[in-house]
Amino acid sequence: MRATGITDIGLVRKANEDRLLIDEGIGLCMVCDGMGGHKGGDVASSLAIQAFQDSLPDFDPQQPVKWLTKSIIRANEAIRFCSKKDPELFEMGTTITTAILREDELYIAHVGDSRLYLINKNGIRKLTRDHTLAEQMMEDGLLKPEEMTSNAYNHVLTRALGIEEEVVIDHLTETVIPDDIIMLCTDGLSDMLNEEEILSIISAFGPDIEGAAHKLVARALENGGYDNVTLILILV
Repeated sequence: MRATGITDIGLVRKANEDRLLIDEGIGLCMVCDGMGGHKGGDVASSLAIQAFQDSLPDFDPQQPVKWLTKSIIRANEAIRFCSKKDPELFEMGTTITTAILREDELYIAHVGDSRLYLINKNGIRKLTRDHTLAEQMMEDGLLKPEEMTSNAYNHVLTRALGIEEEVVIDHLTETVIPDDIIMLCTDGLSDMLNEEEILSIISAFGPDIEGAAHKLVARALENGGYDNVTLILILV
């Protein structure tokens, strides 16, 4: 496994509320997109990262899913605790998309609308589900897939860390093979580039994931850069 990550403030926002974490020692990668209050977003995403860093000594390679779950619960509790203490942080929260790669198995834990994609010779596939009102409306038959991009509810989250006492986590496991590329990203990237653009750029750079990461961020800025842009690329 080799991983690289970039976070950029973008062209519009006054602060970067995204955070990322890479620990190649245990095969861990995660991205967070904070939200809430005039300073709460960056606090929430930073607390989520810190919770995972604090959990590293307890990592059990035989039980990665259990460790991911415990770490996300710890992050949720930390965010809620700080939110209650400081009125300026009231109702702050963050998305979290995290994965552990152990040999040929990818263990994913996900809350919110950041994303994880698998890219290989077969194309690009989004493995995570967006926890948004628009996504729920599409699943309920109230929206068509082609109406999703411009829908007003596309960024209304139905799940995030720090909002509810109990957090509902999506868990997925995916088998990967050598030369597969995994991308974790916040919506500052996925809103600015469609899947075809992402696939084209990553395919053009091949194993040069550092070059691909910089190009993806540059393209997101060229396309508007309306939000913070964060991504991690993993070469299996």
